[in-house]
Amino acid sequence: MKRGRLVGPPKPAVHLAYGTAGFRAKAELLDSTFFRMGMLAVLRSRARGGLAVGLMVTASHNAECDNGIKLIDTDGGMLDQRWEPMATALANAPDGELTDTLDTLVKDAGIASSSGGRVLVARDTRSHSERLAQLALEGIAHLDARGEDFGLLTTPQLHHIVRHTNGASAAGPHVGPAAWASEAGYCDMLADAYGKFVTSDVACTRGALWVDAACGIGAPQLATLQRRIGSSLPLTIANAVGDGALNEGCGAEYVQKGRKPPRGLESPPSERLLRACSIDGDADRIVFHYWRGAEWRLLDGDKIAALFALFLCEELSTLALKPALSMAVVQTAYANGASGRYIGSLGVPVRLAKTGVKFVHHVAIGFDVSVYFEANGHGTMLFSDAAVDAILAAQKAANESADVAKAAAASRLLAGRQLINQAIGDALSDMLLVEAILSMKGWDLAVWDALYEDLPSRQTKLAVADRTAITTTDDETQTTAPAELQPELDRLAARFESGRCFVRPSGTEDVVRVYAEASTQAKADELALLVAQLTWKLAGGVGDMPTSIA
Repeated sequence: MKRGRLVGPPKPAVHLAYGTAGFRAKAELLDSTFFRMGMLAVLRSRARGGLAVGLMVTASHNAECDNGIKLIDTDGGMLDQRWEPMATALANAPDGELTDTLDTLVKDAGIASSSGGRVLVARDTRSHSERLAQLALEGIAHLDARGEDFGLLTTPQLHHIVRHTNGASAAGPHVGPAAWASEAGYCDMLADAYGKFVTSDVACTRGALWVDAACGIGAPQLATLQRRIGSSLPLTIANAVGDGALNEGCGAEYVQKGRKPPRGLESPPSERLLRACSIDGDADRIVFHYWRGAEWRLLDGDKIAALFALFLCEELSTLALKPALSMAVVQTAYANGASGRYIGSLGVPVRLAKTGVKFVHHVAIGFDVSVYFEANGHGTMLFSDAAVDAILAAQKAANESADVAKAAAASRLLAGRQLINQAIGDALSDMLLVEAILSMKGWDLAVWDALYEDLPSRQTKLAVADRTAITTTDDETQTTAPAELQPELDRLAARFESGRCFVRPSGTEDVVRVYAEASTQAKADELALLVAQLTWKLAGGVGDMPTSIA
């Protein structure tokens, strides 16, 4: 460790906290944070014996003026949660105490080595991302570690590259060949797997998929991927880089939260059966949508989870493994109630986790095979090493006995695992698996949409004096404080057909998130307003009591 006053930008006069997916703030506030997180990534690499760690420069679905850091652990997943307080401590250490803070972190983490370390850095298309990435690389170099600049990538691509760079030593025996540990290798992996599902002849009959790329990094990466896949998936890429401000009036967050079509598809298209999807600014979320006559229809993360669960159930049923693999779909309290009921009808358990993909992922890895999605479109499908071993053994036995159906099911499951990102939610790989399943079944979006009908719902938020005054159960479906709040919420929900509601404190601002479902949109809106008014009364609402859901 170099002694003396550490160089680097001065810390801003604000407190920064490591949130669900890292740091996120106005770009001008993050210079010192990027420099310091470059150093923290080095420490994490050294703590893991020199394995590669990732640092992604992105603010995901936030406005273009924001930026942020997503740290990627050695297995390609999100940063070990035990390191999040260390990241927060280092980001907020006074400038004169930075060396002492680093020494404390080294001691607390039990890092024996004072040399080595490897950090892979990539960035999104924001105008300030290149400068901030350079600051991270300077922090890495300050600790005499190896920093590698991968340039412009989607967030899931960097997760993928970290996972495959470290290989079996971090991610298990079935991670895949080292040749996939690159931007080109990512495309090769997906193209090879997609080709096992879809032929160009089938693609020609389905027409092009219209993709809203949120004016972000997903657009050029989709163009590269399409060149590799060729005619098996024709794409029409809209809202590309330069077509407007990042995530403004377009992208998965705009579409899913606002429940309205993106820029460029505001009215019914001339092509009646047009398939469309929207990804977010760093391409880790995706939702699908289409026009049914004059009605715009959204297929969010819940619908994607249902489709993936159906695929797994059908293929595993054909394979008939003994013993059967454990399986679950993991969602959050925001998942539509109709989604859970449909998945349950397939015989698949539904587990609820705290809001935030890192919490959902943690529950999902407890099963042999799992699907997890948040309603916002962030999710994936996971296979344990034990599940892969069982499927490979079944494939071998089926080939030896000439059981064509079982051999085909095993091949599709293995191709599905290769096609979908095993480290994190990935809009591009999720898009390909959705398209593969729909092509295999001969379905359009309307048939998929008809698996179940969402219950009308409403989300809103309420300003409060102190969000910590509200606490919830681990899955956030019930409040535990104030003590009188949950009984009153239960009484409100019982007044409405198919009524369900919950409130939860925001993780980032002094507001309470409100969610309500009911049999009609008008009833869902009414319930949401009543819940907001009740919470305002019992949990320290700020300002006037709300009189509308707006």
